[in-house]
Amino acid sequence: MMKRPFAVIGFTVFFTIAFLFDKETGVTAAALAVFAVALVVALFSKKIKESKFMLLCPASGAVACVMLIVLHTFVFIPAAVYAGGEYRLKAQIKDEVSVKYGKYYFDATSVEIDGEEVNADLRLVFSIPPDLKPYDYVEGDFAFYQPGATDKDYLNSYRAKGLFLGAYPVSENYRITETPDSEKPFMFRLINLRNIIKRALYDVYPDENGALAVGMILGDKSEIASETYNSFRSAGIVHLICVSGLHLTLWASLILAVLRSIGLKEKPACILAAVGVLLFMALTGFSYSVIRSGIMMLVYLASRFVSREQDSINSLGFSVVVIALVSPYAMASVSLQLSVLATLGILCVNEYVFPDMQLLYERINNKILRAAVKFVGNAFLVTLSATLFIQPVMLGLSGGFSFASIVSNLIVTPFASGAMIMSAFGALSGVFLPPELNIFGFIGKIFLQYIIKASGFIASKDILNLTVDKTASDAILCIVFFFLSVMLLLAFMYKPKYPAMLFAVCSVFFVSVIAFDAVQKNETRIRVVDTGNGVSVLVTQNGNGLLIGCGGTSYTGETEIINAQAAAGGFDCLVLPSADKASSAYALDVIKECNPKNIYVNKLPENAEYIVDKDALNSFDGVYSSDGIEMRFHEADGEAAAFVKTKNVSLLVLAYPATDLSTLPQNFREADLLVCLSDYPADSADCSFDFTVICANNQKGVAAQNELISRGVNAVATGGNGDVIIKANKGELEFDRE
Repeated sequence: MMKRPFAVIGFTVFFTIAFLFDKETGVTAAALAVFAVALVVALFSKKIKESKFMLLCPASGAVACVMLIVLHTFVFIPAAVYAGGEYRLKAQIKDEVSVKYGKYYFDATSVEIDGEEVNADLRLVFSIPPDLKPYDYVEGDFAFYQPGATDKDYLNSYRAKGLFLGAYPVSENYRITETPDSEKPFMFRLINLRNIIKRALYDVYPDENGALAVGMILGDKSEIASETYNSFRSAGIVHLICVSGLHLTLWASLILAVLRSIGLKEKPACILAAVGVLLFMALTGFSYSVIRSGIMMLVYLASRFVSREQDSINSLGFSVVVIALVSPYAMASVSLQLSVLATLGILCVNEYVFPDMQLLYERINNKILRAAVKFVGNAFLVTLSATLFIQPVMLGLSGGFSFASIVSNLIVTPFASGAMIMSAFGALSGVFLPPELNIFGFIGKIFLQYIIKASGFIASKDILNLTVDKTASDAILCIVFFFLSVMLLLAFMYKPKYPAMLFAVCSVFFVSVIAFDAVQKNETRIRVVDTGNGVSVLVTQNGNGLLIGCGGTSYTGETEIINAQAAAGGFDCLVLPSADKASSAYALDVIKECNPKNIYVNKLPENAEYIVDKDALNSFDGVYSSDGIEMRFHEADGEAAAFVKTKNVSLLVLAYPATDLSTLPQNFREADLLVCLSDYPADSADCSFDFTVICANNQKGVAAQNELISRGVNAVATGGNGDVIIKANKGELEFDRE
């Protein structure tokens, strides 16, 4: 009998769907044919048939392909038909409001679309906060769109969550129907309980410490400051505020320990701990990573209940199978991928490495020294294994490798459990005790402040982060997998030497990443963000970022800008050529979210003076210079232009569609690249731009692009088709669309 059938089934389904998720249906059908042929061969080959693995693996892969094809054909495509149209919508709200980038977001389920019964999950977006509560109904005329349509990564992220549609009201004349609390389901009570816990935490920790405590205990990151969140991301410890195995293991173990300490027997304690796990999963929103860790914890408690040994790797595979049966697209969720791979790495180290390490620890005679070495050694191995296993995802997601995660998981993560326990008990004690007597709250605050400051310090060390782009990351993965295949082949032909194999493969990986990082640090990247009729250009060089304009007419424009800067690693300087919509429509939200250190303005947008740090303001006629980037401005007769010079390329950005080029300095007119609003300058005969990007909405942008191409101008328009990315290195230009 196969030792780990669920591991084989679960991981086959997981990797098959994760790989084929964003491929064309034809590719999935081809993969199905390959799996089917492999299964038939296995069934008719007596020798192969004896291996249960050779039967389960292709069968599981074939089932995964069928699930993808069925879901795409009968769920995703019918939902996507509504994108781009306006319809009468009736929907029920599923959760509380989420405020981001100045917009108000609600997860909802449609009841009717244009009078037809349609049951589909969607995201509702409002510019003005509506008086909507969970399980209330909203009805009105809404414009539908496909979330993340202009960015493949974000489109895949929404699809993985089962959100195929977004909608926003055409007017404010929508009707809200309240549902009486008595008629709302049990989940509504849990939402209220979650709010009570949040208020209790904020009563004890009313500042950023409270936001972090809420994030760590409930997984609610909405009120964590962008600076803190970015520090966590750069330090590689976002998992501390994304509820997963660490949190569930902590709370389940704590419940078991308390119940056993008061004399409760094993089986009743396991039952109550299982109830606690289910309650915690519900409180934190049943995210995929929570479900994965929750199922594994429930399997562990069940094994203790029946006094049987648990196989953790098999349990991990079982949890993946359960999630795949409920939501196949979940296999493409980045949070689930990171959760599964990190857990798999830790379990492999625990099973195959820790026993040998224990023998080494026993050679240390001093008990205190042995305990210290064991703690540090095990923590390092766990961190290293989790980090290495998630690298295929991280390379594709963030385009880099972070040594920071290894450091931070050694000196920050060990304090996470103490922070969660002390914060929880501090919030509970705060109900009965005054602040000066709340010792749990005081200790919890120390832990929380340490985590914030330590993560910020680690994140500030750029030397710990290596960056590669998508093309380079794909090349690195191909190199590593090829080398790994060769090593495995040699291992089968000769006596396996696994430590040597691991060292060789890791060496190839690190050398590849370091080599690509060294090349790309010399590269200039220019991203023209697709925000409709508006200018938003992000320039990065040597880790420094510069954003020129943050305007446009796109409903999700500010989201696109903030996502672009996050993907680029942020920016230090913001340039606002004017206060009009084309240059500054999203300025307030971008400033609040990104907090740039330097802001160059011709005129501040309305109300910006209330949120802008006056020390960051600079006059528009100044000169900005950083490592590898120099920028100059020109303003005359109400027209503004910015000229950017790096060691690889020069760029002219025009914030007005009818700018008179003859009024600009000579070096401005000799730029390699031009980014302009709406249309090409009419008086450009004496200019020789190598490439031009037109910032305009769909129809206007495409028309301008086609006209320029017909005139022999090398041009492209954003035009609702995604961001335009330009890479420059040693005189070579490369263009891409994202």
